[in-house]
Amino acid sequence: MRSERPQREPNPFWRCSLALYRRAGVEAALLALQQRCGTDTNLLLYACWLASRGQALDQRRWRQAMAAVAPWQAEAIQPLRRARHALEAAAPGLPPGWGAELRQRLARVELDLEYLEQHTLFTLAQQLPPPRRALAPRAAARASLGRYFGLLVLDAALLDGAELRCLLDAALAYKPR
Repeated sequence: MRSERPQREPNPFWRCSLALYRRAGVEAALLALQQRCGTDTNLLLYACWLASRGQALDQRRWRQAMAAVAPWQAEAIQPLRRARHALEAAAPGLPPGWGAELRQRLARVELDLEYLEQHTLFTLAQQLPPPRRALAPRAAARASLGRYFGLLVLDAALLDGAELRCLLDAALAYKPR
């Protein structure tokens, strides 16, 4: 017997992420950073969402967020993503219709897993102390992302790259409903 699929409860972070992902160039920018640099798209979106509220994460909060989602990324999201990509490479040998349809189903499950990761991050955000003073959103985003890139041992020059500019421009234009 099939059970009803649980509904995603929208929260401000999830709504912001969906809105940003739909903006021109953002999906490509996030995927390029993920593939080229090993960034976690949800963590980049988390930094942008917090920055839109004038909050920047320090290294301790970044480590906490990264530790909270690392097992989920490693054990759930990344294996599913690899399976979805493997279907793209192996699709010619599959029975007709299986490759595309199965990739679509896996993509839907992957989105559910991404939602659950974001739910974890949203819960963490609820525990953040209010900032002593709100930062300008661009300054908050650059500070947070600079620390994230530092923890990943990535070149700080990425902060001035086209992908991050695209993401920041979209994030800073975002206005919650």
